[in-house]
Parts: sequence; structure tokens; C-alpha cells
Amino acid sequence: MSPEVFSRRPSGHFIKAISQANGLGPVRFVAHEAMLFGTRKSWWGGRKARPLPHEGVDLCRYYTQGGEPRSLSPGARIPVACEGRVWAVTDDDFIGRSIYVRHEGCQGVFFTVYAHVSPRTGLAEGDALVRGEVLATLADPVVRHLRISPHLHFSLMTFPDSLSRHALRWATMGAGNEVCFHDPRSLLGEDMALCEEAADSALWCCLGPVPDIS
Repeated sequence: MSPEVFSRRPSGHFIKAISQANGLGPVRFVAHEAMLFGTRKSWWGGRKARPLPHEGVDLCRYYTQGGEPRSLSPGARIPVACEGRVWAVTDDDFIGRSIYVRHEGCQGVFFTVYAHVSPRTGLAEGDALVRGEVLATLADPVVRHLRISPHLHFSLMTFPDSLSRHALRWATMGAGNEVCFHDPRSLLGEDMALCEEAADSALWCCLGPVPDIS
């Protein structure tokens, strides 16, 4: 599959949906450049280079309307960004599991992915979801003895429906040509502020080696 170009980039208000699902009120999400799409930088452990460009954005840190810094906690409710159907739930996730949702719109078929999560009870392939519906909660890295802050990895991608679900492996997807990753920022609904806080391990993660993750 050659890289697909959207005739019109899908749009949404995913950050607002996260805020509403968790009763956060008006917030501003922030990110270090190592959390953004396409980078090879990392923000955990020794911060060695990623083996492949980052396939999405990492959502973790935010500021309240009053300017207080906060982070998403394990168990935070994760909504779906757009109306769609669950296409796959995979377990090749270092922190939790990954949920793939298929969407159809005027821009064509696309998929959103929610990684490092715990799917809600009973969630299954083929389930219909409405925009903003909670499909998972944020997984706790401590359960797998990982020294990194809880965070949601959010991806936007295109691939043929004929693609085997067994091909959806984070370690190899970015190296092939069947799956095409796209910058998901248009689905966030608002820009994330860039900051240098990743240099402060107390804000993002604990020092120490951890596995390579998305």
C-alpha cells in the first residue's frame, strides 16, 4: 500500500473529550518534543533514540485553568475520538493493550489507535462506538514494573481492511509499507503547548532503563 494522502484531514475534539470524560474542566495539554509524531527522540529512561519514528502523540501532562500542573493517572477514562467500530484489540503493548477503531467519513476510511490502555469490560471487535464514548482506561505501568509515567499513545493510520490483525505489531508496523501513519494533531481539536519539562524526571518518569515503547 503506497502512502495515502487524505483528501481532507479528519478533524475532531479529542482533548476536549478526554477532559469531559474525566471531569477535568478546561485544561491545556502540554508535551515535550519527544512526545510528538515523527520524532526519533524519547522521553523515558536513558532517552536513547527510538528505533523508528514515533507513530503518534503521547498524552500525559496538562495544566488546569488555574495553571496547576497535573498528569493523567492510571484509570483515567479514555474516549473514542470519532464514531466508528472496534477493529482489533491487541496485546503486544508494553504497558497495557492497544485498541484499533475503524472510521468511515468523507475523507475515506481511517483508523485511530489507543495504546497503553485497559479495554472496558466486554469490549469486542465489531462493537459500534459513538464519538466520546469511553472505550478504555489508562493502564498502570507499575503493574508491569515499568518506571515511566502513565500516558496514552494516540495514533492515526490508514491500511487496507485486508490487512491481517497479526500484522499489527508495534515493533514492526513502522518498518513496512502496508500501514501508513499520519500526524493525529488534527483530531486533537487544539494544539498542545511545547515545554522542556521532559528534562525533569520527577514530572515525566522515574530514572532508569525501560523497554522501548511507542
